[in-house]
Amino acid sequence: MGQENPFPDNSEDGYGDAVPARPARPRTPMDLLTRQRLIIGGIVLFVLLLIIAVIWTLVSLFGNRPEPDGGPGVAASASRPPLPADLESKDYRVGDCFADFDSNANKARAVECTTPHSAQLGAVFSYKESDSFPGTNALRDKGRAVCLTVMLNEASRNYKLLQQNVYPSSTSWDSGDRRVDCFIVVDSGNTLKESVLQK
Repeated sequence: MGQENPFPDNSEDGYGDAVPARPARPRTPMDLLTRQRLIIGGIVLFVLLLIIAVIWTLVSLFGNRPEPDGGPGVAASASRPPLPADLESKDYRVGDCFADFDSNANKARAVECTTPHSAQLGAVFSYKESDSFPGTNALRDKGRAVCLTVMLNEASRNYKLLQQNVYPSSTSWDSGDRRVDCFIVVDSGNTLKESVLQK
């Protein structure tokens, strides 16, 4: 009587011969270097995408900032008369100073900022020609936002200054007026004798 094999051949059952497990291959310095490169590359890609997102957000937020001299859509004269001169409101430029300023008038007396004056144009925003009339409340809010962009200089501390917004009525809008102006003014008289805007 033969001795029974304690480990029968189960090849008929589909198991076949046992294969010894292959020992794990130790990581080589090249594998570690490749992994580090992948991690660093992922971080660099993430940072680049983050920078692009921040730039896109800033462009979106500040794309409608007021532009000097009224920006597009403001028909400012290429050549202006020497000062003092009476200018139409469409020809006002950021930095212009005005004597006896009246915000309801279509013209104002522009003067050198070193001579007595009562107002200085601090900032301008221009809507596009294709824009529809946004309404008085929206224009008033836009005027306040435009005034927030005005940067005053040290000399401005010598005066009691106010902000005054000028924006189109529905009638002037229909005539092509798209400007929202922010003037820096004094409460009375031509008491300003210098520019109050940062250069």
